[in-house]
Amino acid sequence: MTKKMIFSTILVALTLLLQYGCNGPEVTDEPADVEQLEVAVAAEPEAVAEAPADSEKFVLRVNCGSYVEYTDKAENVWQADQEKMDDNTWGAVYGSVIERPGLEIPDTDCPIIYESERYSMDGYEFEVPNGKYTVTLHFAETYEGIYGVGERVFNVSINEKEVLKDFDPYEAAGEFNTPAVKEFKSVEPVDGKITIGFTYGVENPQICGIEIISE
Repeated sequence: MTKKMIFSTILVALTLLLQYGCNGPEVTDEPADVEQLEVAVAAEPEAVAEAPADSEKFVLRVNCGSYVEYTDKAENVWQADQEKMDDNTWGAVYGSVIERPGLEIPDTDCPIIYESERYSMDGYEFEVPNGKYTVTLHFAETYEGIYGVGERVFNVSINEKEVLKDFDPYEAAGEFNTPAVKEFKSVEPVDGKITIGFTYGVENPQICGIEIISE
């Protein structure tokens, strides 16, 4: 370093000392730049709030036609059936129920739900949060008065949209005492409800189980 450069450096230092004293120039609270802020956040990850966990999924399984709760082989709980009233959030609209215990139902983890049914109902109503749902309907022909295809036929709608036309549980299952399961995805509530409707064809409409699960 030349004498001229040394002299200039000393002059600058003296000037700063006279202007600010020993405290140096005032430091503002503002970060120097965006990169400095990003480095500070990366160095202290605990200061970054974690995203909230997903809310619990809506799950409702109904053991239609039975007033007894049931836990199946997969540990799923099926609620006892009930009628829709002003003081509950879901239930059947009219209809009768019957149980036929002791049936041998093949190829299912939930055989007990097919031992009961609700029949001759107008439908079911479920009050649910906004979102999309998978609705699964469980049928089985177990009535001794039905002997073959075409002896029970009805239509099913979800939110007033027909999803099963001229549905025959015996034909759909292929034989007596056998499950016929129909699944419908991306169902959205209307006015806060999912409604399942039934209309007559031949004999009474019937259903053994209903699942409504948020996607």
